[in-house]
Amino acid sequence: MSIEVADNGEGIEPQSLERIFDAFEQVERSITRQFGGLGLGLTISKALVKLHDGTITADSRGKGQGATFTVCLPLLATSAIPMSRTAQDHAEARQPNASTRALRILVVEDHGDTARVMHRLLTAEGHQVETATDVATGLALARQRSFDLLLSDIGLPDGSGLDLLRSLREMGLTYPAIALTGYAQEKDIQACHDAGFAAHLPKPVNLHALEATIRQVTEATGPP
Repeated sequence: MSIEVADNGEGIEPQSLERIFDAFEQVERSITRQFGGLGLGLTISKALVKLHDGTITADSRGKGQGATFTVCLPLLATSAIPMSRTAQDHAEARQPNASTRALRILVVEDHGDTARVMHRLLTAEGHQVETATDVATGLALARQRSFDLLLSDIGLPDGSGLDLLRSLREMGLTYPAIALTGYAQEKDIQACHDAGFAAHLPKPVNLHALEATIRQVTEATGPP
């Protein structure tokens, strides 16, 4: 199955087409300064399409000529689905792996689209997920509810993920935390570890790496 999305906007220069899916790539800096963003949208889109064994490509005639994005996804042949399979079978097939430990996860992320994607992916894995967009809301949720894990961005509107985790520790909350951030220099990683984060994952986050890291940091805490 192939889906095309076309626009008549700014367009993309041919020499830039090969790198627009790279993380933190922002071809037109003036637009970035006007509207913001980290240059992760297309990288996240490519990762999501790849999870479904598909591909995404871009085409443009150049500046001012708009752009066309094409998503190709494989279809499952109907002959591959047993006719006797029941609705219950389908429901069971969608259940998370029995070995996956269901967690109560607090996600603190100020980028709306990223927060929604994280919520959907983690919920699909069987976890209970609450989201916050800033330090204050994250702390409020932490006071109101019990969690097994914190996933937090570092750059937040009213502080940082480092501030958030320090406050949680001062409140006596000891569940593990994973930093998800675009800040990935050695000093940034060290700052996260110094603040108490058990792990640091750079954005865009690989889903398989995230799952493996969640298992790793929560193994020692035992069942909720």
